[in-house]
Amino acid sequence: MKRLFVFFAALMMGATMWAQQVFTVVYATSDDGFVNVRQRPSTKAPVLTKLYMFSHGLGSGVLRGQSGNWSKVSVGNITGWAYSKYVGTQDWYQGQGHDKLVALRDNTPIYREDFKDGSTDLLFSTVSKGTIIADQYDENEEYYILTTAHDNLYIKKTDVRVVSAF
Repeated sequence: MKRLFVFFAALMMGATMWAQQVFTVVYATSDDGFVNVRQRPSTKAPVLTKLYMFSHGLGSGVLRGQSGNWSKVSVGNITGWAYSKYVGTQDWYQGQGHDKLVALRDNTPIYREDFKDGSTDLLFSTVSKGTIIADQYDENEEYYILTTAHDNLYIKKTDVRVVSAF
């Protein structure tokens, strides 16, 4: 009976992890360097903005979901749909048993640069409570750091909890 309980407890924890959203940065992979972000998942829907290619090793938007051949993305403060064939992904969660960073609250901020002056123009994105942000990261006294080729993203240590691998 004890083995059965442990099995179901492990199964439930795994199911909870699969249901959690993972912070995923997106970028265009098209030959012309961008993909249109549309109001609805349709080529006939109005274009709201563009999702561009990598810049300094960092994508330019955040994946919010998927439906069929379309990806729901946020670019700045605009959320819409981009054709998935032309969308690449980048994330810092590999699911390989390392300690992971999990957002403590809704609208947990992720910053482009070291956020010391309180300026909101350094905000890259926000994530929902419970979002797995990373299990590949560095840290300093105040921040966890997601490293790219040339730029970094920063998350205040007070905005996340570290969940130990089991």
